[in-house]
Amino acid sequence: MGVTGYSVDTMGVRSNSGFYLSRKLVTFLVIMISALLLIVAVLGSFYARCGHTSPQPPEKPGTAPQVHQQQIQEESHAAQTSATRAPETWPGTKPPIWSWNHLSQATPGPLDHWKLPTSGPRDYISRPTSEPQDHTTPATLEPRDNLTLSTSGPQLYPTNEPWRYPRLPSDLVPLHYDLELWPGLRPDRIEETSTLFSGRLNITVLCVSPTPRVLLHSLRLSYKSVEVLGPLPEGLQEDEEQRPVGQVAVNRVWEVQEMEYVVLELMETLQPGRHYVLQFNYSGLVNQEKDGLFVNLYSDQKERRALISSQMEPTYARTVFPSFDEPAMKATFSITLVHHPVYVAISNMPVIGKSEREDIDGSKWTVTRFETTPLMSTYLTAFAVCDYNFVNGTERGKEVRIWAQKDSIANGHADYALTIAGPIFSLMEDLLNSSYPLPKMDLIGLPFFNNQAMENWGLIVFDDYMLLEKKNDYPERKFFILSTVAHEIAHQWFGNLVTAKWWNDIWLNEGFATYFELELSKRLDPQIMKFQDGYFYDNYMSQLLTEDTALNSRTVSTEVKNYTHTSEIKALFGKYVYLKGACLVRMLSKFLGENLFFSGLQSYFKTFAFSNTVQDDLWNHFQMVVDNQSDVLLPASVKSIMDGWTYQSGYPIITLDVSTGEITQEPFYFDKTPKTSTYNKLWTVPIHWTKSGIVQPLTWIENGSTVIPEMQLSDSEHDWVVLNLNASGYYRVNYDQLGWKKLSLLLEKDPKAITAANRLKLLDDAFMLSRDNYIEIETALDLTKYLAKEDDILVWSTVLKNLVIRGLIFDMDNYDIYPLLKNYLLKRFTLLWNIYSSRIRENISSLNSDKTIILPIKTAFERICWLGLEDCLQLSREIFKEWMNDSDSIKKPNLVKNEIMCFGVAMGSDREWDFLLSIYKKSVNLEERFALLHAMSCSKEPWILHRYLKYALSTSLFDDDEKNVFHYVALSDIGRLVVKDFLIKNWQAVKESLGFEFFFTLMEIIGRGTSTDSQVQELQQFSSNMLDDMERTTLFNHLETRKIENLKKAKKISRIANWLKKNMND
Repeated sequence: MGVTGYSVDTMGVRSNSGFYLSRKLVTFLVIMISALLLIVAVLGSFYARCGHTSPQPPEKPGTAPQVHQQQIQEESHAAQTSATRAPETWPGTKPPIWSWNHLSQATPGPLDHWKLPTSGPRDYISRPTSEPQDHTTPATLEPRDNLTLSTSGPQLYPTNEPWRYPRLPSDLVPLHYDLELWPGLRPDRIEETSTLFSGRLNITVLCVSPTPRVLLHSLRLSYKSVEVLGPLPEGLQEDEEQRPVGQVAVNRVWEVQEMEYVVLELMETLQPGRHYVLQFNYSGLVNQEKDGLFVNLYSDQKERRALISSQMEPTYARTVFPSFDEPAMKATFSITLVHHPVYVAISNMPVIGKSEREDIDGSKWTVTRFETTPLMSTYLTAFAVCDYNFVNGTERGKEVRIWAQKDSIANGHADYALTIAGPIFSLMEDLLNSSYPLPKMDLIGLPFFNNQAMENWGLIVFDDYMLLEKKNDYPERKFFILSTVAHEIAHQWFGNLVTAKWWNDIWLNEGFATYFELELSKRLDPQIMKFQDGYFYDNYMSQLLTEDTALNSRTVSTEVKNYTHTSEIKALFGKYVYLKGACLVRMLSKFLGENLFFSGLQSYFKTFAFSNTVQDDLWNHFQMVVDNQSDVLLPASVKSIMDGWTYQSGYPIITLDVSTGEITQEPFYFDKTPKTSTYNKLWTVPIHWTKSGIVQPLTWIENGSTVIPEMQLSDSEHDWVVLNLNASGYYRVNYDQLGWKKLSLLLEKDPKAITAANRLKLLDDAFMLSRDNYIEIETALDLTKYLAKEDDILVWSTVLKNLVIRGLIFDMDNYDIYPLLKNYLLKRFTLLWNIYSSRIRENISSLNSDKTIILPIKTAFERICWLGLEDCLQLSREIFKEWMNDSDSIKKPNLVKNEIMCFGVAMGSDREWDFLLSIYKKSVNLEERFALLHAMSCSKEPWILHRYLKYALSTSLFDDDEKNVFHYVALSDIGRLVVKDFLIKNWQAVKESLGFEFFFTLMEIIGRGTSTDSQVQELQQFSSNMLDDMERTTLFNHLETRKIENLKKAKKISRIANWLKKNMND
């Protein structure tokens, strides 16, 4: 799209002399210009000298009008007399001499200002954009101690058209933002006043190199006025009288929407080494998308209410204020919020003063000013304007507050978060030998927050679900809260105090925060400490290892790239940054040892506090601590070892031939065979291992293969080896046939010879390696013969997740394997069932409080009931009957509540189904409603499922949940046939109600079990009248792929069935 400048038909233009061109005069000039080309040049020259500001538009009803001059003077006096506290201990946090006086000039409040027109070269969009040149950052005048400029920061581009490039030029360095935001939210007119905000902003900048223009990030902001003041006086002391400040005329202001820039073309060049102030008066939109400045509508104390909060990461600060919105461009911030007196304002720092402002209508507004922040990135600024209460405590002299709705605070929902937040801060300080640098910490729960949680410095924002523990809540909620709060508090160091220079290294923030969420949790909870290795593998590593193939394009860290759009940057956030990043941090900590690991981090934070880094900076500090000792010896530098893991996708399969001691590595691929021969990846792999129960010294693999004589085994049954102890490394382990056989025999004879965490990893590796054809399925099954002696629920959960899975045996076509698997597993599960079933019946609360086994018990209960263990089904009947006799009892915490609801409906009639429907109608808890929707789809009665679909389509019972109803029903074998029949009879109504795209989703689910040509043809014929030619082709290709996959699966199922028949009585 094109970019245009101030257009003369939308606003007047003021010359430097103060003369204003009216719209009529401008129209006249345009006519004259079109007639006389010579006058065009003259007038064009004259227009180029004109200023950019304009008179403000007439005020609209419902907006906050101009402030009275008397009130301004009162506020100015209040500002001068209010107590302030300067954080003098922070480097560079003293506000510059030039600072915005928020009380010195009239402001209109939240206005619907006109949108800044766009301008610039008309042929801009049609020109190709080339990659920016590599460059070396020139020597610069340092604006403060600790400021680090790097090539990951602003880029040097050709100065004539820097707006063509996706990274900011390095001409200017922001030092300080003096920001005032005025959201117009009023409690008596929520809908009318919750959509707009006004802003005033001064940005003090240092000019590094001469520039005739200023580029900042800006998106969806409308500008009333833009000015450049300066250069500021040099050498002015704090107690000296402020000298007059000059002004740099602004020739033109225009936007580059593609790059999200606002461009200020200046009449003169800014001089290097001098300070300037960029001054903006603007407005913007408060949105509903939970990004930037957004509104939440909710109910509290039986009243409809609203709040406004913010989400700036990664690139939404530019939607709230014009900014140098890149993580390396740190500055200090002085923030002021103007808000209705009913509300409280919260930001990154403590409040230093409040005053009152009266608009032209006589309405009173509260002006809340906050202390100046330390150096930080724009994406960490945070605001909240709300009618909330809080609970508070003190940790090492600093206040910790948990903010929530008034009902939630009154009911104690924030109490648990308060009990853990302070100790977590203290743990982080102790582990990193680095004090939390802000004077307070606020944690606030929002009714709706898409990001679940955000680590803003001093004001962490959560979705209520991740912060508040309600009465009779799900048992696992407490652990979710603990791990989430720990994650976000870890960010106060990893990301806030030390920040990645660019988003390519965002794993330095997220990977470490994810690692520390468990590291901190285990130090607070002895149960987690006891099962930490198995828990980490099961919840962080296992699923990732099933899909992180060497052909994956996503790596933990990437080379620096110039991402243009927010969507490109957001795509960098994902499981590989969070989970794989955490796995690599854990692997690093294991081979360095805890002392060196934390010593390296302490050195890192001491050096880079309040600045930015790349991952090499981290490796260098680990290397320094390694070089200063002799106990831990590495085969290569820390950088060489770790770069191989962060810059490469996938992971290695480590294979040991115990007959020879030869150990090899190869990249992991789905189905073992790589799709291309160009991938020849190698890693430097740490091997923690044990031989015959004795832990051996750490060993490394650097090449494709090597022989380690110590790993060679004799024929003795007492001679065995296990690699990758406690899942310390991010890889899977394979053995030759003899190695697997020795481990299988060992487990049958003495399973406790291998720890539970290592049994879990051993079994999971075996089943996953068999899935992708690295070993035979029979080899994995041999490891299960000992299961009658297995008393660890986490290990059993792993076995059941690998064997009792929907894609393997839940389809009716696989009926032959069901009785075999049922008989084999149930008789071996008796020991563990007896332990946990009695606790579920007699003392469920004892299980609810054991965080590490909640999810494994849920997994085991679901699978064992599905296999038909009679006592499991009977237990479900008993508890479901209690609920029906006393509907309030269903609200009591029960870790297998969702599973019992499902099996209660499956074994019941329409009476049980109707009971859950009555609970659904009363429920306001979103999570509970989803669980009830799924449970009602568990019925085995076709007529009940058909009625369920009919209700969803033709009544208001399931408004907004209709698609979930169809989806859940279609997942079961009986349900997919019901959905298919329902679609045939009600296709037109389904299409109109749910949309065509969802129909395609249903067809994919219905076709899940397709394994023959006749089934493909049947589904094609079924959908022929509903799809066009291209859509039919797409569906056909999908069904053909499914058919091939299911044929392969059928062969494996046949082999599993044969093995079960042979080993049923072993």
